[in-house]
Amino acid sequence: MTIPVTQSQLLTKESARITRPEIQLLLCCTRTQIDPTTENRIKGLLQQDIDWTYLIQTSICHSVMPLLYRSLNSTCPEAVSKSILSQLRNFYHTNAQRNLFLTSELVNLLNLFQDNGIPAIPFKGLSLAVSAYGNLVLRQFSDLDILVHKQDINRAKQLLTSHKYQLTKELFWESHFISEGGRVNIDLHQAITPKYFSFPVDFNELWKRLQPVSLVNRTIFTFSSEDSLLILCVYIAKDCWDKRERLIQVCDIAELLRHQKIDWELLIEQATKLGITRIVLLGLLLANQLLGTALPEEILSKIQAEPTVKLLATQVCEWLFHKTDSPNVGFERKLFYLKVRERLEDIIPLLDYWITPSQTDRDFFLLPNSLSFLYYLVRQIRLVGKYGLRIRCWQK
Repeated sequence: MTIPVTQSQLLTKESARITRPEIQLLLCCTRTQIDPTTENRIKGLLQQDIDWTYLIQTSICHSVMPLLYRSLNSTCPEAVSKSILSQLRNFYHTNAQRNLFLTSELVNLLNLFQDNGIPAIPFKGLSLAVSAYGNLVLRQFSDLDILVHKQDINRAKQLLTSHKYQLTKELFWESHFISEGGRVNIDLHQAITPKYFSFPVDFNELWKRLQPVSLVNRTIFTFSSEDSLLILCVYIAKDCWDKRERLIQVCDIAELLRHQKIDWELLIEQATKLGITRIVLLGLLLANQLLGTALPEEILSKIQAEPTVKLLATQVCEWLFHKTDSPNVGFERKLFYLKVRERLEDIIPLLDYWITPSQTDRDFFLLPNSLSFLYYLVRQIRLVGKYGLRIRCWQK
């Protein structure tokens, strides 16, 4: 059973300070299906003095311009100036051409991996465009994300290099490649998240639950609906920590729920097992609050029972639409991580992240190799200097 959004069940737009008509219009348009109520709301907002430069820049920043154009063009194109609509249309078609090109490249890459005996799973951008949006051109993305088993990562990297892809950046959990000519960016993953953002998913179980989707007359496999939803919620929390939150992430959740059937019992069971129930409820609440996504009654009840989730959702909305240069932002992000996690064992990797010296620490104060152990002390001095005063101010 699903029930619609009501103010008694949700944070209101006012509580999240979503007051600008441009943001309200963007939220109404950031969906693949416009119901009559939302259509009337769009028409009403277009009667106001819309700052189109701000709206377009915001839609680009949040990677939702294709949806903005499609919604405006399908509901009331006559209410938008021809120049603005033409600008949006040009971007829409450019994005569509780019997506179709990347689709062809992904199919070639998957064939390459298959021919060399490397199981590879595409996820995020292109896979979501198909499974969640039902249309390749409606989701804006810029790279191809591919997951391989850890035991296959070295062979996969060598294979890409041998086919003229250049390794540009290597992290513990993913490697970044760019094609010859620079038209294709690939994020080759051996893990879903960095080590410090604990997400102890069982890869073998992920592989067992893969589901087929049709892509350009070919069947590919991607994560199950439940696993996709878990991962999308995790990425919202991770990107809030990294100061990279975007509206498209909330839209991904909303559209996945719109186009896919979810086994809610299995979802909560997996979330509980992985220690990410709070993270999942946060992602679902944001989709419910911002985009009017209907949720099952049992999910809304769980959200109501978690006051912390509501507070975190308000904070995320502030970060999404009210960017600030406040000196306390860094501390707020770290505090957010501590609040969104529910198990001590998932906080320990973050503590290791704070303790272990970074390259910035080493550049801050040059020491000979024989004294390199002192960088642990240097890091603590830097952190105290950076956050100590802010913590004191926050406590007052």
